[in-house]
Amino acid sequence: MAGGTLPPPGYGLPSLNARIFTHFSGRPINWPVRSPVAGKLWKSVALIAIAVAIGVTVYLARRPSTPAAATGSKRGATATPVRGGELVASLRAEPPTHNRYVDYSAPGEALALLTHATLVRVDRVTDTLEPWLAESWTESSDHLTYTLKLRQGVSFSDGTPFTSADVLFSFRALYDPRIKSPLAGDTLVNEKPVQVEAPDAATVVVRLPSVFAPGLRVIDGVPMLPRHRLERALAAGTFADAWSAKTPVTEIAGLGPFVLVEHVSGERLVLARNPHYWRKDAAGVSLPYLDKLTVVFASQASEALKLQAGEIDLMTNADIRPDDYAAFKRAADQGRVRLIDGGLGLDPNLLWFNLTPAHAKAPAGRLFQQKSFRQAVSCVVDRQAIVNTVYLGEAVPIYGPITPSNRTWFADARPACEHDGTRARELLTAQGLPIAMATGSSTTPAAHRHGSQS
Repeated sequence: MAGGTLPPPGYGLPSLNARIFTHFSGRPINWPVRSPVAGKLWKSVALIAIAVAIGVTVYLARRPSTPAAATGSKRGATATPVRGGELVASLRAEPPTHNRYVDYSAPGEALALLTHATLVRVDRVTDTLEPWLAESWTESSDHLTYTLKLRQGVSFSDGTPFTSADVLFSFRALYDPRIKSPLAGDTLVNEKPVQVEAPDAATVVVRLPSVFAPGLRVIDGVPMLPRHRLERALAAGTFADAWSAKTPVTEIAGLGPFVLVEHVSGERLVLARNPHYWRKDAAGVSLPYLDKLTVVFASQASEALKLQAGEIDLMTNADIRPDDYAAFKRAADQGRVRLIDGGLGLDPNLLWFNLTPAHAKAPAGRLFQQKSFRQAVSCVVDRQAIVNTVYLGEAVPIYGPITPSNRTWFADARPACEHDGTRARELLTAQGLPIAMATGSSTTPAAHRHGSQS
């Protein structure tokens, strides 16, 4: 699936994070944890990676106007950071609420990454689990229990100390059936929640319901919330409405690098450095370096123009349209933006078949249950043509949900056939399906016909 069109009902299409401009906190993309494939859908869906992994991941930002903000133009180049200053970024949609526990949207995640923190974090580059709000942990011999020691001296942005009581509250809110948090499903192990205890203010015990290889990675997407700010709302059953877009920003507190100081609906978010943020650099300088971050809401077309015109400093979304690449390349050649090859993207574009029992009763669902039909669709797709025409050669064909950039989980396993219309016809004919496929066509009327009934 390419070109930005929505899939028909019954399909799921993960976002194509093909070109990475920036990640405010190095947010990990890892497999299988924090992926709906492993977390909720692996037993009920089949997938065909009919699109591609983008071949050139880029960092795209307006060239700095002052030497202090400059960095090397080559990947891996470094410069001494200077404290202070502000940055203007773009976001293509507005977060509908400030409460991450009830909002699973990409804008909501971006805001949470800037204003909140988790107990542990997966390093995006090394794919290793690293301490965050928890400074260390031990694992039991049966691999079911993890004892975490919380960092000392950590405070929320309003100055209130962070303790294990906030951790207990966060997980209580996460699993509260009245809230139906979309984050909860990502933390389930065999459809069961993790158990969290707190023997003292600085210790948290996490118990898994069964052995799960990713271990603590299962909680790396759960931001810790301030009990003193939200406990009353949870008790009253109004937690889902707490921290709405209309809530005064002074009522919001977090453990992230920034504090939300303004939200102008339809226009922008303004964030300031969190004076109580716990992280420091190697020299002991408190992070973040920036004084202020402004995030303006802009469409994909307008943000590209704003970047080239110098109205914004960087684009926070992780993809650009292939047709825009030429314009950005010209701007880079003219010294107006910086375009850095960052390698292949981690998140491919996929076509999913809904294999849930409920969907199997529909005509299309019964069709999807047939392995030979799914194989025929895979065989008929010309991935290399998508690479050449849609992505202008800046991509590679893939045959599964993992791209070569994910060194931990990628396996170069090829299907029985790649682009083979003859084999696709054979598979469909064996199922008694009508076939009217033109030579070189990438789809069959039969597939479209049945798919439209989903």
